[in-house]
Amino acid sequence: MAHGQSVIVPDESIRDVYFPLNCLLSLVTTMKDGATVESGSIGREGMSGIPVLLDAGQTPMPTFTQVAGEAIRLPAEVLKTAYNERPAVRRLMNRYIHVVVVNGSHAAACNRLHKLEERFCKWLLMSCDGVGSDEVDLTHDYLAIMMGVRRAGVTEAAGKAQEAGLISYRRGHITVTDRKGLEACACECYQRMKDEYVRVLGGEF
Repeated sequence: MAHGQSVIVPDESIRDVYFPLNCLLSLVTTMKDGATVESGSIGREGMSGIPVLLDAGQTPMPTFTQVAGEAIRLPAEVLKTAYNERPAVRRLMNRYIHVVVVNGSHAAACNRLHKLEERFCKWLLMSCDGVGSDEVDLTHDYLAIMMGVRRAGVTEAAGKAQEAGLISYRRGHITVTDRKGLEACACECYQRMKDEYVRVLGGEF
């Protein structure tokens, strides 16, 4: 999966679903003036194409590859058939859909109520969890678009995190150097979302 690669095209039938292995996908909301903000991300804990399971078939929200890597692609009708015919698959997918709804609700509240520095730390932690690595390739410009803020705000937040020894940043490559410290600086949403995922789906996040 290459950076920027389209996974779901708005208002078109979803033909394939993707299960990321070490890449990160972004669900994006785009306004009429072209302004965009990330409304959710999908890493190795999840999958794209939920509208297929809910008999919607398509969505106005585009999804594309945010961090390059590998994913398993499956024809949408294959997953839909398994969802309809296999209770164990249906239970698992329903639990995952619940987690996505909870994460979306937290994201809406987080964007309105929490400081940019806290949101930056949360977003970086979730990205690292999604790809299964403490290193991700993300530019300040891209982060600003995804978080719906000005580039200067992201630069300031990243600078503070680097000065505190939490991350190392160079030419679009971010390395988490103190994960515990980063978790302490993140808003409450990160741990709450992580706890809900583990509660509902079990295992490691």
